[in-house]
Amino acid sequence: MSSGAPNPFPTPRRIVTGHNEQGVAIVKSDGPLIAKEAAFEGRSHVAWSTGKTPADDNNTDFDGAERKIPGFGLVPRGGTNCRWTDLGPGVDVAMHRTASVDYNIVFSGELILVLEDGDERTVGPGDIVLQRGTLHGWRNPSSTQWVRMLSVLVDAEAAVLGGTALPDEWRGETAMGEP
Repeated sequence: MSSGAPNPFPTPRRIVTGHNEQGVAIVKSDGPLIAKEAAFEGRSHVAWSTGKTPADDNNTDFDGAERKIPGFGLVPRGGTNCRWTDLGPGVDVAMHRTASVDYNIVFSGELILVLEDGDERTVGPGDIVLQRGTLHGWRNPSSTQWVRMLSVLVDAEAAVLGGTALPDEWRGETAMGEP
């Protein structure tokens, strides 16, 4: 279901700091994030991702938002991903799982967390959902309001059940942010 309502949220602004040749902290860049079209009505913005932990991004001019993330495009193996996601009214995001620990914080709107066993939890502004390698989906129950959330995904060992690692999984046509 989709209302076709335009996204009311401004494009997130990203300020990246670094050092000049004298070792003084400076602003290296300041501007809007580039939106990626999503597999649902909405958009996502990668603020920064790291290719490993600990990251070596403090000693390079490489823009972490341009890092290619394989698989579903959500979390790089050994690294992290910080992203904004805007979900349109009535949007359902397919059930998915990644080998990661995800910190999902809702900033605006109301969202329903859907779990594999059918459990559903309503989350709103200021709420945080900690995903620990579990199969889950998201639903925006509103017919008029958009939802904005920030997620920080950290690569982790896969959840293990009965001695078997649970695989990354996407139960839909495409993953978030992937064409």
